[in-house]
Amino acid sequence: MRKRTAENLMMLLLCFSFVFLFRDSTVNAARMEEAEEYELGTVFQGKLTFDEGVRYFRFVIPERSRVTLYLERSGKGCEGAVYNKTGSEMIKKADLEYKTDYFTGWSSASLSRILVPGTYYLEIRNHGKWSWQKYKFCIQAEKEIKLNRGVIRSLESPTEGELTVICEKAEYAIGYRIQYATDERLREGVKTVCSPTRVKTLKNLKKGERYYIRVCPYTVYEDGTFAYGQNSYTETIVIRKN
Repeated sequence: MRKRTAENLMMLLLCFSFVFLFRDSTVNAARMEEAEEYELGTVFQGKLTFDEGVRYFRFVIPERSRVTLYLERSGKGCEGAVYNKTGSEMIKKADLEYKTDYFTGWSSASLSRILVPGTYYLEIRNHGKWSWQKYKFCIQAEKEIKLNRGVIRSLESPTEGELTVICEKAEYAIGYRIQYATDERLREGVKTVCSPTRVKTLKNLKKGERYYIRVCPYTVYEDGTFAYGQNSYTETIVIRKN
């Protein structure tokens, strides 16, 4: 009897939970349908009243892109997040880290994510104590840069204590990250250098020691964030000692 009662209570609780979740998702869907059109790259400034509570902006990503949300707010009363059409949070409000200018009272944050083509929604929500909140935002999309796996064309040690690394040219790369160590697994004592050219000479290496090397092409997005390809297969060479 007690077991049946407990099961009935659990089913009732699940039903109530489903009703509230459904109601909440329906409200959000209705608000998203009334979202304002937003053009990527445009700086938007606005105010959000306490009664209004939340405001949505609709934008479209035409191709797989690296999307960056730049958000500024006066005080701490506004939150922002980006959702897809199904309501999943793609740029989460909890991940935005704000930096505050104490002279102006404004806080700013930015966050980037790789998003697939589709329609997305920016939500600006007022959760502050004041009747209105000022905010400013901009969303930029840059086509995702895909880099190939690094390839080591050759390793040479023509001079004692030195190693010349030649990398295979990688499309879209502006440089090559070179990692080397005497540890075969490249886990301990790893040193890293970044070369803007495909040919790099490493100096002051241990003479007569066997080194393990791998390379990785990289580039930089417009906001300064690095994008890397895959590491090459590890190659090895003994450094000349005389």
